[in-house]
Amino acid sequence: MSCWIRLGIEPTNDPDVIRGAYRALLPQHHPETDPQGFQALREAYEHALRLARDEQDEAPEHDEPVLVRNALIEQTMSDFSKLLGDPTRRFDPPAWQAFIDGFASLTLDDQEQVSWHLLYKLMETGPLSHACVQLMARHLGWENEVLRLEDPRQADEFLERISEPDPFDTGVMKHWSIEAQIETLWFARNLDFLYHTRPLFEFESFVTLHTCLPFPDDPAFIQRLMVKLCQAGIGSTSFFAMIAEQQRQAPDDIDLLYLLACQASDTGQEELARQCWTRLWCEHQHPEAGRWLLNLCAQHQPQRLPLLIQALDRLEPVYQWPQDLNDLAQIWGSPSQRPETLTRWFEAARDEHEGIAGIFVKWRLDGKDELPLLAWLLDDQPDRQLQRLYRHAWALHRGDSGLLRQIMAEPLGDDPLDQLIIEGFKYQAEQQLRWLEQSPLALALTAFINSPSPQPQLPEVLCEGSGLSVARDWLRRMRSYPAATLPKLTALIKPANLMPTPFGVQLLSDLAEAGIELPRPPADDGLWTWHRQNLFMLALVDQPQRWLAMVPAQLLASLPYPAGHPFASLQQLLLRLQGQQGNVDGLLGWLDDNDPLQGFIGQRLSTVQQALDSAKLPSNLKLYACLENDPHAFDDDVLGMMVLCAILYHDPSLNAEQHGSLLRRISTLTCPDAWFEPFRNGLIKGEPVRPPRKVLEEDELINSTLFYSMLDSLKDLARYGSAGVPRAKVLKELQRGKDYPGMDAGIRAALTALLSWSERLLLANSGSQPVPASHVWKIGSRLGRKGYGVQVVASILLGPILTLMASSAVEQIFFGLLFVGLLGSATLRRLHDIGRGIPMMIIFVMLIPFLHFLPLVLLLLPGEPLPNRYGVPPVNQPQDNLQGGLQAALRRLNGQ
Repeated sequence: MSCWIRLGIEPTNDPDVIRGAYRALLPQHHPETDPQGFQALREAYEHALRLARDEQDEAPEHDEPVLVRNALIEQTMSDFSKLLGDPTRRFDPPAWQAFIDGFASLTLDDQEQVSWHLLYKLMETGPLSHACVQLMARHLGWENEVLRLEDPRQADEFLERISEPDPFDTGVMKHWSIEAQIETLWFARNLDFLYHTRPLFEFESFVTLHTCLPFPDDPAFIQRLMVKLCQAGIGSTSFFAMIAEQQRQAPDDIDLLYLLACQASDTGQEELARQCWTRLWCEHQHPEAGRWLLNLCAQHQPQRLPLLIQALDRLEPVYQWPQDLNDLAQIWGSPSQRPETLTRWFEAARDEHEGIAGIFVKWRLDGKDELPLLAWLLDDQPDRQLQRLYRHAWALHRGDSGLLRQIMAEPLGDDPLDQLIIEGFKYQAEQQLRWLEQSPLALALTAFINSPSPQPQLPEVLCEGSGLSVARDWLRRMRSYPAATLPKLTALIKPANLMPTPFGVQLLSDLAEAGIELPRPPADDGLWTWHRQNLFMLALVDQPQRWLAMVPAQLLASLPYPAGHPFASLQQLLLRLQGQQGNVDGLLGWLDDNDPLQGFIGQRLSTVQQALDSAKLPSNLKLYACLENDPHAFDDDVLGMMVLCAILYHDPSLNAEQHGSLLRRISTLTCPDAWFEPFRNGLIKGEPVRPPRKVLEEDELINSTLFYSMLDSLKDLARYGSAGVPRAKVLKELQRGKDYPGMDAGIRAALTALLSWSERLLLANSGSQPVPASHVWKIGSRLGRKGYGVQVVASILLGPILTLMASSAVEQIFFGLLFVGLLGSATLRRLHDIGRGIPMMIIFVMLIPFLHFLPLVLLLLPGEPLPNRYGVPPVNQPQDNLQGGLQAALRRLNGQ
């Protein structure tokens, strides 16, 4: 299409006509709305101007119009230089608009030439108002014409830079000096650059540099600057006063409340900051408010930090659930936590808080080791309010409906931080109560556990996938489960496979199978007492040794167990031990195997070291359990283990299956030495052969005398049973060997088994009453030294007299035999008191014709203070009835 047709005019060499036509058509083809039409119009305009210039070049030259045009361009550039140098106009958009309006006096060619001069001039000029430059750029169309330059890159960068808005209304600086204008604009732009592109600490460092600059009176700029300072944590009393006044006029504006909270924090006005942040959290759950409150708590009350983390964990409430149990929405509302809460727990753990704070944080992170937390909660703490708050925090995860209702009824109190914590706890307790009482899955679990049916049915969704997590959270609640259904529930769900494993659930199931069921919790103020009682004993049964080391001694006495409680007898045992020895160490030997609960504790204490450290000798049944549970305890003492197995093998208190297991253990032990095979076979037969003394002393580093006494005691017990119980002297020797810490574990365990076997046999006689000395016909009893002396003297003095006074030979024979019998009865009973029997009596009778002083020897020898095979010590003689056990009696005799 011809350029003249595009312009709508006849061909002409008059540039003014061409420009007029171009300007008339320009509004119809705006470069932004019709770029193609604008481009075509522009090309037609430029082509027409070239044709006109070619015709003018052929015409005679006229110098005066050219000189006029050059003068106009120079004047325009001069006016622009004056504009830039005038501080009242340099940054004033109206002044720039007035200058731009003056372009109307220029031809299009002059404007085109001036346009590039102005562009290059601006590119070389210092700080400018982007708003002012954009006025000129839009008027001259630089963005569309820049591609005509040979190197447009620098111009493009300049145009991109001025496209950014000014930090403030530069027109407010028109009455300032040029230096103040440039410095203020430079400072404001650097603030923007650092805030948006650099770390906040660089922005803070730049802002806090000491400087003296005027600030423009631009409310929008001031407001943006306040926001930036608040984000960077920079306090300003001036800005604080401004924000406080704005917030007073608009108290419900959350943005102003946030800015006021930031400035109050940064200017050190902690109480006002706390009020603002608390309001931001309570009304809007502002995440920054939660962070600030946690920092404040960590600084001033670090022991309450975990409580606040727990309280700030607010999930969206759930009020109803679908009826379809397979719907994934069934898990909504079950106990869980927000992702940022988990981050806060990790941050708290990194700070390594001491005391209960560190204990609670560790428990919340792993969910496994609950014993340290329970030990603190169950004891009486000096700060009762702090303990009560932690009790509520624990109840949010482990408490049933009763404890959750106690949280709901908890008064807020006067302390602002405690108020915030309790409000958060109440919010969570309300949601959990709804879940426990309304969620179909929770109700299905409740129906299953309380079902009277012998075969209750559990929905399959609770045994797999997300339903398992619901079952886990439901089982974590401390409650009394029916003994009939709890084992069935744990068999289906297998709580031991859940992560984290619900504390005590599997243990309660095992107790239920043994017929032990927790009493129902009360509905009154005694609910926490019920929890204390049962949590203490569950922890004791679960990890007895560790738990007893954690809790103070007075805690046990402060737990009042009623007479019918399944833990009552165990508490009485522990209290008796505390009274007797000041602690409950060495519990294993005192446990009653016939009590199911104590049997559970015994199973967990069944280690060889526990048996050796027990204050009372454990039964050989417990020693067998220790051997089974701790088989590697004797890896360095095979000889001792073999003797231990032999002693247990010959003890009739073990059953046939256990005897068979012990026999297999002994039979598998081998040694190439010649003495070993006869020794092992002798142990199996109950007729042990003594190993060579050199082997014991040099190779095994064992006291041979003690070892031989041990073998002899085994032989006597295996052969004679109760008649083979070692004498007190031998028992004392065995006890000293057991208590020697340098002795190998196997030998000490074997000595323990011998003493335990002996104790069982002695206790069978310890319940009998001492036989009076006058009961001479009870020749199987014991006679003290005093009774023996009286009867011997009476026999020696009265026997001959009565015999001589007899009137007939028959009477003489009768009285003679009577007093000989009395003397023999006294002697035998006295030997029984020393621990000897009929063999020694025969020797005594054979020697007395030659050693007439032997009765005097019997009179001087002390009797055994312990019960022996012949009964308890005689009347009026110091005795020990083994109420504290044989080991305690032997230690007293050994002076330990």
